[in-house]
Amino acid sequence: MGAIKVYRLMLVMFAVFLFLEVHEVSNRRNTMNGFRKRFVLTLVLMIVLSVVGSASLVREIRPLPLWEKESTHEAYRIVVMSDFHLGVDDSFSETVKNKDLIAEFLERLVISDIDELVIAGDLLDEWFVPISYEPHNDVGAFFEQVAENNAFIIAAFKKIIQSGIVVAYVPGNHDLLLDEETLAKLIPGIIQARDVDGLGTYRTGVRSEIVIEHGHRYDSFCAPDTLSNKEITGDYPSFLPPGYFFTRIASTSVAEGKSAPQKDFPKIEAPSKEDADQLEAYTYYNVWLWSMTTFPIKAAFDEKAIYVGVNGYDNSFSLSDLMPTVQDDGSISAVLYANAQRRWDEVQQNNRVATKNPYSEATVGAVDHTFFDKQAVKQYFDLDPTVDVVVFGHSHVPVIDRYVEGYDKEKVYANSGTWIDENLIGLERCFVVIESGEQFTDVRLMEYHADGTISNTEEK
Repeated sequence: MGAIKVYRLMLVMFAVFLFLEVHEVSNRRNTMNGFRKRFVLTLVLMIVLSVVGSASLVREIRPLPLWEKESTHEAYRIVVMSDFHLGVDDSFSETVKNKDLIAEFLERLVISDIDELVIAGDLLDEWFVPISYEPHNDVGAFFEQVAENNAFIIAAFKKIIQSGIVVAYVPGNHDLLLDEETLAKLIPGIIQARDVDGLGTYRTGVRSEIVIEHGHRYDSFCAPDTLSNKEITGDYPSFLPPGYFFTRIASTSVAEGKSAPQKDFPKIEAPSKEDADQLEAYTYYNVWLWSMTTFPIKAAFDEKAIYVGVNGYDNSFSLSDLMPTVQDDGSISAVLYANAQRRWDEVQQNNRVATKNPYSEATVGAVDHTFFDKQAVKQYFDLDPTVDVVVFGHSHVPVIDRYVEGYDKEKVYANSGTWIDENLIGLERCFVVIESGEQFTDVRLMEYHADGTISNTEEK
């Protein structure tokens, strides 16, 4: 519950107390003096709480000191944020305590002399949902519920747009199924950068020298997959990747307090080093083994406990459907995403990956943030000399890397981090600020602190 909500609840409780006291007085004689004493004591307490609460919970909305120089409008000023992970239910959402801070930050952006706000994916979260939560079949209605649960943040985005600031969005993996029509309805006037289903790349800056995307295009667990599981989804253009199932399992484990006992998962021996195909399948197996061991759930290994009712699915699946095992022919595969390694090159082609990544590298990379950081160089700086800045989200690890050697000017990669309540793998509440001019582009990675101050992460 947000701090402001707690304060309002205190006022409601006070009103209820007064009502009950007055009711009691009306039914009993000679109690007025006692009531007055209790009333005065309670009133004093509420005044104290009001003063303390007002001081700590309601801060004056002031401009953010984002820029080192006074505005001359010679530069185009951009803020990039990502990975809000706003959830449908605060009982399990990853972003609850930080919601007031997000709204406050967005309110301050309105008066902070910026030209553009870019949301680099994972705004609304449809993946981090425990398997015990009420299933849904209408993904549009689901995202409307998410927006309703975070109405004051959605209102803040609308206010930014109404102020004349450009607000742009690229899809993330957790909002992979958030379609253009639904988002336009939730946040009218937002610009959407999309290329294929579930992906988008946004170019901005005075010289279009800045590229922004979420980053899930490059790892095999989160990149949209239009080729797998067609025996289940048929002619429906499904594209949910394995990461969807991983996140449903992980959120279930967290909701259960990680209290489930470890299971005895199937053991697979490493294949011959000469068998590249099966080595890739073995890598996929090991990532799932790590996932199910790190995030145990109470459902039995063969229990059909994971219901999926969207994107062409209307089925319940088990852990055993996901975990690769040794098949009758000796190959390593699973029911879901069977032999996915054999389709990976085509998946990358469909997803417009400029320089393809080997399957094993893209699979292990799903849990290694440095893999995504390297993609900025591999997919952009080494291929397109007009790109000077790349910003990703996705990994939740805020970093900023500057490259000079091998280029005619400095190239900058930044990851904008996340705004979830507890980021265990990096700084919290980070964002990227960019000033783009005709002859320069200045990039800084900043952190927003709980007291409302900001700091440059490179100066720590």
